[in-house]
Amino acid sequence: MACNKIISLILIICIAVSLTGCSTLDMMVGLKQDNSPEVADLDDLSEFEVVEDAVGEEVAEEPVIETVTVTAEEVKMTDILAYYEDEDGYVVPVNTKIPWEEGIAKATLRSMVVGNEAEQKIAQSGLHGVLPEGTEIRGMAIKDGLCRIDFSKNILNTSSIEQEENMISALTYTLTEFPTIEKVELLVEGQALAALPKGYAIDTAFERENINLYGSADGVNYTVYYKAPDTEVEGHYVPLTFSANKVNNPAVTVLEKLFSGAPTDSKLSNNIPVGVNLRGVEVKGDKTVVNLGVEAVNLSEQEFTDMNAIVVLCLEQFEMADVEYNVEGLSFEEAGLDFEDDTVMPVFNQY
Repeated sequence: MACNKIISLILIICIAVSLTGCSTLDMMVGLKQDNSPEVADLDDLSEFEVVEDAVGEEVAEEPVIETVTVTAEEVKMTDILAYYEDEDGYVVPVNTKIPWEEGIAKATLRSMVVGNEAEQKIAQSGLHGVLPEGTEIRGMAIKDGLCRIDFSKNILNTSSIEQEENMISALTYTLTEFPTIEKVELLVEGQALAALPKGYAIDTAFERENINLYGSADGVNYTVYYKAPDTEVEGHYVPLTFSANKVNNPAVTVLEKLFSGAPTDSKLSNNIPVGVNLRGVEVKGDKTVVNLGVEAVNLSEQEFTDMNAIVVLCLEQFEMADVEYNVEGLSFEEAGLDFEDDTVMPVFNQY
């Protein structure tokens, strides 16, 4: 009897173990099925990196990589002087800033391409780029003062020979702002062309001369700055080139031309208050003495500041920006003017 009870107990224990084992196995199989994707689902993992398991080894933690956001204010900017075109077809020098990069000359040219970010900013002031939209600088080489630039074919998308002339002038003046460049030569898609589509010849190297030419290209030429009228924004300064048979003293010639007024067929002005006349100009070493007529005693300080700005700008090309003013031979103080005549000229055409 006791033996039968022992056998029954053993059978009950075996059955219980068997049922528990099956249940545990079923649960493990279920978990495996839930965590193992079908083959068709493996594409969903394509964006993830596959890593090797390091069983029994200590896995080093991945270093934490911090993402730093650089604001526009923190980008290293550099000053450039590039030439654009205004609504009246004049080529105009502009001071602006662009992000610094290696090969800043090429970056400067890119800022002159219509649609470029820098060009769009400047266009808000009524000026626009001289290089057709989509123009690329394929290459640039400088040797012995000659800069050879290779442009993409987009540079051929010009609308008139006047636009082509302004484009070449702006390119030449912009690049010759760099001290290592004296002449500029153009290639298009690696080829030297005789002329641009509208007829402007480019079969020679270009030098800095005759910007916004009035008159003949022959003779002795000199540049005078005038002021474009204010619109929604402050007017800009425009350089005009004039020709003469003979120029004894360039500084004297330029100021005489400035005070005589801007060309009558232009919208430009000389920024000289009405009634103020020039009595004479004398160069003393590196200083220019400007003698004004008696009408100058009525100058306001703002009128003088505006006049001085354009006078100094005209003389800077001769490195003679130190200017002293007289009224009929008398100093400003002796003439009863209670403001200084050594006002520093503001930076012109700054955008």
